[in-house]
Amino acid sequence: MKNKIFFGFVFILTYGIHIAFGATLGVPELILLLVVGLLFFGFFGGIFMLIYFLVRKSRTSSPVAPNTVAINFAPSPAYQNPLVDEKTDKKEYIKLNGRIALPQQNEIRYTNPDEIIKCEADNNYTNFFFSGGEQLLISKSLKEYADLLKPQGFVRAHQSHLVNPKFVKSWLKEDGGTLLMTNGDKIPVSKPNREMVKEVLGK
Repeated sequence: MKNKIFFGFVFILTYGIHIAFGATLGVPELILLLVVGLLFFGFFGGIFMLIYFLVRKSRTSSPVAPNTVAINFAPSPAYQNPLVDEKTDKKEYIKLNGRIALPQQNEIRYTNPDEIIKCEADNNYTNFFFSGGEQLLISKSLKEYADLLKPQGFVRAHQSHLVNPKFVKSWLKEDGGTLLMTNGDKIPVSKPNREMVKEVLGK
C-alpha cells in the first residue's frame, strides 16, 4: 500500500511538472527536478520515520523515576545453597557430620579429621596416618584432601605433606624448618610455606 502511494505521488509530481514546465523545460531539467524532489522527500521522510520510532520506543519502555535506586533482591553468596558447588557441599557436610569419607577398593571408611595425624602424597594417591597407628592408602590426590581438610585446620607444610596441627609436637630448626609430630615422624617445611605454617601453629 505504501509503495502504491509513493509511486502515485511520484507520478503526480512528474506529471504536474510536465504540465507546468513542459513547454519551457527539457528532459534533463525534468530529470534533475525529479531527482531533487526524491532526495528532498526521502530526507524528510527519513527524519519523520526516525522520530516515529523514537516516540514509539519511549512509549513501550517502562518509565523509571529519576531519583529511584535499583534494589537487588538476590541473596548474597553467604546465604546461597551450599549444594550448588561440589567443594562447598563437601565442606558443609564435614561441618555437619564431623567425618570424611575415604573410599577404598572394598569399603568406604568414615573417619573423624581429629584422628588424622598427617596425609602424605604418593603420586596420585594419598597416605593417611591415624593416631591409633593405622595407615590407609586412598586413590585420590593430596590436593583434593588439602582443600577438603583446610577448614578443619590442616596445613600444607610441604608439597607432599598435609599435617594436622593438633599432632605437631615441636618445630625443629634443622634444614630450615622441620615439624616433629607426636608419633615421632618428621615433616619438612618448604620455604614458601614456612610463614603460613608458623602462623597456624602460633609461631
